[in-house]
Amino acid sequence: MVDEPYPDGGGGEISAEDALSAQLTKRAGAKNISYFAFTATPKWKTIELFGRPGEDGKKKPFHVYSMQQAIEEEFILDVLKNYTTYDVAYKLATIDETTVVPKSEAALLIKRAFKLHAHNIEQKVGIIVEHFRETVQPLLAGRAKAMVVCDSRKAAVRYKLAIDKYIKGKKYEIATLVAFSGEVLDDVSGSPETYTETGMNKLKGESIPEAFGTDTYQVLLVAEKYQTG
Repeated sequence: MVDEPYPDGGGGEISAEDALSAQLTKRAGAKNISYFAFTATPKWKTIELFGRPGEDGKKKPFHVYSMQQAIEEEFILDVLKNYTTYDVAYKLATIDETTVVPKSEAALLIKRAFKLHAHNIEQKVGIIVEHFRETVQPLLAGRAKAMVVCDSRKAAVRYKLAIDKYIKGKKYEIATLVAFSGEVLDDVSGSPETYTETGMNKLKGESIPEAFGTDTYQVLLVAEKYQTG
């Protein structure tokens, strides 16, 4: 926050964004200044306003810097390059490399692995956390982060609690955030309890994107939020 006088001559505390907006408004009429905005996911209003007509008459972005190009130029990592489901990862981690089985039998085992899911959350979080520490975290000069996508809000709550417990037990310097909408009533602690995103994260005035953008947090668990874009 910055101390700036109000337009009416009063005084008070205004945000840095408001101060910047005021400065831009003052210079808006200058003909020697150009403003450019970049976005990976432009809305249709943005396309209509800044796009150029294509052969079909519809507005299109005047330039595209694709994700593939960004990956090839090493500005971002290809997060799907080594994407593996938990079931497959578990099977790969427990397979005896000396074992040789017929193709048909192997196919049947893989099919069963997808259908049968007997491992509880406590078993899974060990693989998730250790995979992050050993494979993901060292990337980007040790600043790489991970997103754990859960299939329900209740799952997000339980994974958050289980991962935090595992991290505390191992004394790892890893901190997590969870993102989900509304309230979740769950009896994971033995008695019904209501969980909220705010209550579980205990952030001090920061939004989840702001907090996750710092070096304080490394893992974000999501359900229904922040999965795209």
